[in-house]
Amino acid sequence: MRRTARCACGDAFITVEGEPSQYGICHCSNCRRRTGSAFGLSAYFPKAAVIERGGAMNEFAFHHATFNHDQCRHFCVRCGTTLIWTISTMPDLIGIAAGCFTDPPLGTPSYSTSHSQCLEWVEVPAGINKGG
Repeated sequence: MRRTARCACGDAFITVEGEPSQYGICHCSNCRRRTGSAFGLSAYFPKAAVIERGGAMNEFAFHHATFNHDQCRHFCVRCGTTLIWTISTMPDLIGIAAGCFTDPPLGTPSYSTSHSQCLEWVEVPAGINKGG
């Protein structure tokens, strides 16, 4: 299946083919800050699955000390939506903000990581692997 994730204003996009190799929820403070929400919803696709990428994006690169890896986030210059990122410890994958896939959306995520940091009012559905 071919899917396109778009930022809030629609200018920045990425189109991928196939299903994500990883798709889950993360409750760490880094992901909460990235999304401005209670958790991050992330889909990781092989870089080879990227069909097209477009729109003007800026980058924010940093070292994540807790996980000892480097991240580079790409966000729309017009609306600021973080759309994609790379992580040095997963060199063959590209992370995509899963909520940006709206037509068609992705299904239910398979895991909840950094679950020990999950906010007390967030309920993760049964059947989702809870770790960390």
